[in-house]
Formats: sequence, structure tokens, C-alpha cells
Amino acid sequence: MKKTRIFFAYKHTNNPWGGANNFIRALYDEMRTRSDFDVHHNINLESDIIFFSQLSCGPENVSAGSKKRYRLSDIKKIKSKSKAKLVVRAVNLNINSHPPKNLSSIFTYIKTGLWLDIETIGLVNLADFVIFQSEFQKEFFKKWGYKGKNNTVIHNGAPLIFKNNNFSVKEVNDSLKLVSNSNHKTFKRHEIIAEMSLLDGVSITHMGNWSDKIKNHRVDIRGTLTHEEIVDIYKNSDYLLHPAINDPCPNSVVEALHFGLPVIYNNKKGSSQELVRGNGVPIDENNLEKTIQLARENIIFLKQRLLGDREYYSIKRAVSMYVEVFNKLKNR
Repeated sequence: MKKTRIFFAYKHTNNPWGGANNFIRALYDEMRTRSDFDVHHNINLESDIIFFSQLSCGPENVSAGSKKRYRLSDIKKIKSKSKAKLVVRAVNLNINSHPPKNLSSIFTYIKTGLWLDIETIGLVNLADFVIFQSEFQKEFFKKWGYKGKNNTVIHNGAPLIFKNNNFSVKEVNDSLKLVSNSNHKTFKRHEIIAEMSLLDGVSITHMGNWSDKIKNHRVDIRGTLTHEEIVDIYKNSDYLLHPAINDPCPNSVVEALHFGLPVIYNNKKGSSQELVRGNGVPIDENNLEKTIQLARENIIFLKQRLLGDREYYSIKRAVSMYVEVFNKLKNR
């Protein structure tokens, strides 16, 4: 059987680099194990599918001295010289993650984010097929200019290292151990994490960078960690704390749920509620004490629920859905 050849435009790194890199690396590694696909990073090789994670070239291309992202004109040239189908994995828009709130931020957006958003919308409209990471993401892309009809929503999946073979259900008899996993961006809402750390009966460990402008109070900040180090912390945690809004599809949520940690999440604008699928507790920003109380009261129920739901969050499920898309396009 002839293999389907796929050019991965995003060249990942094995070092910690953020959510997009984690998912693309896991997807690439899983695809390499399949006998029916040939995945590679060489644009000069003939391919059946060219696969972009939005406009990004990926960290390995950057470290090799290449540019940080493709221009839309670059991709148009690539597409014009090939019969390969263009598949784009949507990531985000600046207008979503950093919506202008005053005159100053409008000027900042026009100066630093508008052109990139224009190029991104041009890319998804050029694509033969677009993969969105959540229904929330699909809707804001449509709001800001996506006109295509060939698309689907595929939630991200967690790398196999997050499969917890020692998953157990037990009550919390001491402090509720929360862990957060995100780099500082305004929409990640680290100030809520800091405020929650002041509550009695709560301890919070944070992985990722933290802004000097936000007092961390009693948050134990560990910085950027490897997957192995993250898993070690998850083993001694009760919940993932993820107060972000406008997040298209946070990998930290998917990874925690696959591991067996329910999520304390923000049910305001964003994809968290869509991803959690009932396996967590929504944050009441006006009553954080009540949020913690609900988390304590429901941990046994949520852990038991995750016994049957964890596999949904695996990279295996996500890969099977990507393969279905690639096979459909190959046969067109």
C-alpha cells in the first residue's frame, strides 16, 4: 500500500516550548509509528498533504536560524507548485487573545497584531481543509473572517506520558492541592491563582513563568518543567486550576484530565467548559471560597467519572481523527 506523504511545516522541539509544540510533537511522533503514513519536514520532497500549524515555522526552524513564521505569500507559492492538499490547524487570533479595550490598546493591536491576524485569516481561507481545536475557536475565526466550509473540530490529545497507570480515587483529608500549568499571558488570569492561594486549606503549585507585576502570594512557582517533572507533581495533586478565558484549547487541561485530575476552570468565554465536559468545577470569581468548597465536596464523584472519560483526552483519539481527515483528503 502506498504511503500518504505529509509535510509538517511546524518543526517541533523536544524541549519545553508551550502547548502548540507539545501537541504537534505528540501528533508527529504518533504518525511516525503508522505504516500508512510518511511524515517529514522537507518542503522539497513531493507530498500528498502539506500541514501547517497556522503560520508558525516551529521552534526547531527558529533555532536553526530560519524565520519564526511563514508569510501568506510563501504558502501561496508552495501551494501553486504542488498538487498536495493544504491542511491548516488553527491556533489563535490576536483579536481573541488580546482584544483591544481602549484607544491605546487599539493602536497597539493595529501596530503589532492586525497584520498577523489578516495573514492568518487569509491562510485558513486558502486551505483545502481547516482543523479547529474547539467549537469556541471555530466561532471566533468565523466572526473575524473565516469563510470556508471544509473544516472540523478536533480537541487536542495528551501525550502518552500523561497516562496515569496508578490512577486512584481517594478523599482529601488535608489541604486541597491545586496545580496550575501556564505561561503568563493576560488571558491566563494568574491573578486569580494568586488570590486563591490565600484561602485556608489550599496549596497551589504553579508550573510556567510568572509576571513580576502579579504578586504570587503563597503560590509555589516552579518555572518551566519537562513532562516528566510535571507528571511527578500531578501525582501529588488533586485538581488542575485553570482560570483562563478566551483560551482556544489549552493543552494543560487536556493533559491533566487524561492523567486523572479534574479541573477547576473558568466557565466564562473560552473553550474550558467545552473541554472539561463535566469533569471539573467552575470558578465563581465572586466567591472563591465556595469554589474550593465545591471542589472538596465533589472530588470523589469527579475522580470516579474520570475513570471512564480519561481515554477521550489521549493523543491516540486525536490522531485517529486527524488520520480520518488526511485519508479523506488523499482520496479526493
